[in-house]
Amino acid sequence: MAAERRWPAAAVAVTASVLLACPAAPGAAEVGTAATVAATSPALVAATPVRLTPVALADPLSSETGLTVTIERLSPGALEPGKSLRIRGRVTNVGDLRWRDAQVYLDIASDPVTTKGGLEEITSSDEPFGTRIIKLGLFDEIGAVPPGTTKTYRLEIPYKSTPLSGAPGVYRVGVSVLATDRDGVREVDARADTVMPLVTDPDLDAAPTPLVTVVPVTAPIKRHASGNFLDDRLADSISSGGRLRNVVDFLNAVPPDTIEMVADPALLDAVEDMSKGYLVTTRAEEVEPGAGRDGSGQSAAADWLADFQAAASRQSLLLMAWGAPDAIALSRAWMPGIVEAAVRASEDYATDRGLIAPTVSWQKDGASTRRALVIARSARATIQFVADKTLVDLRPAGDSAYLPSMVRVPTPAGQLTAAVAAGELAGQRLTAATGLLDFRQHLMAEATIRFLEAPAAPSPALVALPFDWDPGDEADAVSLAGAYGLQVVDPVGLEAVTQTTPTPYLGPIRPADGQPRLGAELTRAIERLRTTGETLSDLLTAKDEDVAAFEQRLAESASSLWLSQPQERLALTRMESRRVVEELSKVTVTGPTFVALSSRSGSFPLTITNGLKQQVTLSVHVQPRNPALRIDPIEDLVLAPGQSRDIEVTTRSNGSGLTPVRVRLQTVNHRVFGAPWEFDIRATQIGLAIWVVTGVGGAVLIGTAALRLVRRFRTQGFHPRQKPSP
Repeated sequence: MAAERRWPAAAVAVTASVLLACPAAPGAAEVGTAATVAATSPALVAATPVRLTPVALADPLSSETGLTVTIERLSPGALEPGKSLRIRGRVTNVGDLRWRDAQVYLDIASDPVTTKGGLEEITSSDEPFGTRIIKLGLFDEIGAVPPGTTKTYRLEIPYKSTPLSGAPGVYRVGVSVLATDRDGVREVDARADTVMPLVTDPDLDAAPTPLVTVVPVTAPIKRHASGNFLDDRLADSISSGGRLRNVVDFLNAVPPDTIEMVADPALLDAVEDMSKGYLVTTRAEEVEPGAGRDGSGQSAAADWLADFQAAASRQSLLLMAWGAPDAIALSRAWMPGIVEAAVRASEDYATDRGLIAPTVSWQKDGASTRRALVIARSARATIQFVADKTLVDLRPAGDSAYLPSMVRVPTPAGQLTAAVAAGELAGQRLTAATGLLDFRQHLMAEATIRFLEAPAAPSPALVALPFDWDPGDEADAVSLAGAYGLQVVDPVGLEAVTQTTPTPYLGPIRPADGQPRLGAELTRAIERLRTTGETLSDLLTAKDEDVAAFEQRLAESASSLWLSQPQERLALTRMESRRVVEELSKVTVTGPTFVALSSRSGSFPLTITNGLKQQVTLSVHVQPRNPALRIDPIEDLVLAPGQSRDIEVTTRSNGSGLTPVRVRLQTVNHRVFGAPWEFDIRATQIGLAIWVVTGVGGAVLIGTAALRLVRRFRTQGFHPRQKPSP
């Protein structure tokens, strides 16, 4: 609560004299008189000790004084004749000096800017400007601000007390803090400013500015193949005060049909799983049954998911390709199939949940290359987003001062179009730390200037928030209804952009310098995961569910969302590859250690075992090293979970000798997997020899008997042999 006090008249007089002796700024005017300043002061707000962390102060003035000032509330968002201007914020002392008798004043420009260049100039300037309002009651005296404390201020300025010209345009509005140092010198010690539009002229009949606001809803998903989470950071993000919680609150706070939500289904799927209960395991714990701990975000996940669904019912929804894959790296590594898998995974997600949501290609930060655009289009992504800074030579089209929202790019695969995601608003780059108030004011300012320059605008304004944008937890306090309901703002959908005539772009397309890349080691790990995973998917008889799950994990392994943590990603990808190899090793083939063939043909047994929990369809490939040994065709086999099956393999030989033989298992699409079974076959052509020997032996036997009969006939004739005498 504010602690009210009255200052002695002498003290007030001294304050007034010091104030008037110190000019507001070079070229700045003051509204007020010595008499009005020497009257009763406003209430003083009590100091509130806070814990402060060291911060890098970008403002040179704040860096020198240690004082910072913020604008946290601004009402109304747009200037309106007859309406008072209310401003509230905080003054914080992060330095070592003790400041006394601090006072907060309104600074406001009397004339607006009406051009894009003028708007960019005032939003990028930190110089003093305009007129300072010093009339009694129109500034706030907050008193002493010791080191490590924060004080709030409040200003309420009647419209008639401002120097505004009333001309349509965008006005610069800000606050200045004046305080007394240890030597009793009063000076400006901190400043903050923003912009406010004023459009009230009834003669302005130009069409309002078509404005597309694209908000990504995504985050890195760190999960094991089992579905367990690597940590609980996602739970923190969807809980109160977390970034994703703030994004969903923002989406529900804006008026209906004003935002294009682009959600990553990998995130939505993860939060759905969290809402049912989940485990958090480290990489070491993942291999130990029963290890890990229960996740802390089950309740938060259910609440967040319900609020997201509420937002999706009010706003337009599009889906990213699953995990926002790094199309740049995948195109360089000749792995376009992963982008295709990511798009299919998103399409399957939409189908399973009855969503009518197109799938778009949008890599983190809007980075891309020509080759990446080609593989994204080949993957059937409906829309491809490219950041304006990635199109390094993109310039305004024709007489317009603004960049086009759609471009047509020539590629080796033909012409393609892409949506230009502008990361700048009112001359300021949108960052993860862009506050909701700044976003609202800059959005209205951008729309106002485009409205005043409407005849030259080539296409709707397409504003894309960063992937890691955090609007803060003040969605209820900073009203956005007035911004999207401003007479110069026409919220439209992405379809309005795609229906415009694309601007030809012939220049280079490359990501910003310093952007993390997919390293060679991680790329090789992803390629191995792709190879082994596709083999396992091909082996399974019922492919739909298992293939879909694999494509999701494959897309997440190549995600562009957490390139800054390559070692963690590398470890998870390698773990997943090892798991797949272990699964493939559960389907085995065994057989004899040696086979002897005693004829031109013969057979030997093989045993095929399916140790998986799914049915498999496979083929058995027997390869003798000697082509003289031929194997009869073996039909494809279907094995139920846990089933072993014995088969007889027929072989034929045109020669003799010892031949090594290797037996390999293959998928029906000829992907080889598992450990081979090796043995030797000895073939000998002994069948004919046996018959020859048998025939010769028989002939000798018959000949000998005949010879004995002949000899007997010659010596004894045909007389029967007489019985010997007793």
